[in-house]
Amino acid sequence: MHDSALRLYQAASQMKDVSGQSAVARLLGESPQNIKNWEMRGVSKAGALKAEELIGCSAAWVLTGDGQATGRAKGTRRMPASASGAVSVPRLANAASMGGGSDMAPEDVLVGNLTLSPAWIGRTLRGLSTPDNLRFIHAYGDSMEPTFLDGDVLLVDAGVRTLEVDGVYVLGAQNRLFIKRVRQRLDGAYEISSDNPTVKTVDVLDGQHAVEILGKVIWIWNGRKI
Repeated sequence: MHDSALRLYQAASQMKDVSGQSAVARLLGESPQNIKNWEMRGVSKAGALKAEELIGCSAAWVLTGDGQATGRAKGTRRMPASASGAVSVPRLANAASMGGGSDMAPEDVLVGNLTLSPAWIGRTLRGLSTPDNLRFIHAYGDSMEPTFLDGDVLLVDAGVRTLEVDGVYVLGAQNRLFIKRVRQRLDGAYEISSDNPTVKTVDVLDGQHAVEILGKVIWIWNGRKI
């Protein structure tokens, strides 16, 4: 096994219930195949930075063995939390409608913070851009039922600003916020729709609409993953 992978496993083993290839893959939001590749060829720089953010080990130490095992290496990104700490996620005053849209505040207004365990984030939120980009936002309306309901709190990855995969997104248009499902059609255009079968409206993004991608909904705070 590559030395950098051994160091990664050593760091991950300090976290509760994290042991083995599959557990490390879940923690870092990586595929087991990626972890297997790291075992043979070495941990990638991006993987080491993820480990620094989610585990608290030094990315430079993972890659080279130099320096101390813990703490942030000079010149790397800020860690949102240590291995035993919690990630503080802002809860925004902005709310997004699942129907006709709600007025967008001119800037993010914080009304508090909710804390999440780094282990839960790594185990649950696969493909997350970075924990620093997590935001909580309220949704209202019925056009996305039964996926989520009026008043549900949604966890959004605000680092997602492009439509690369089908999913539920927070969209900005006409100075209003919307929560809609977006999928790519065979002709390459993107289709915006609601999950409620009684709502028939479907819009197609053909390059003529000024729509901003403000984030991807990755968790409904009622225990149901989407």
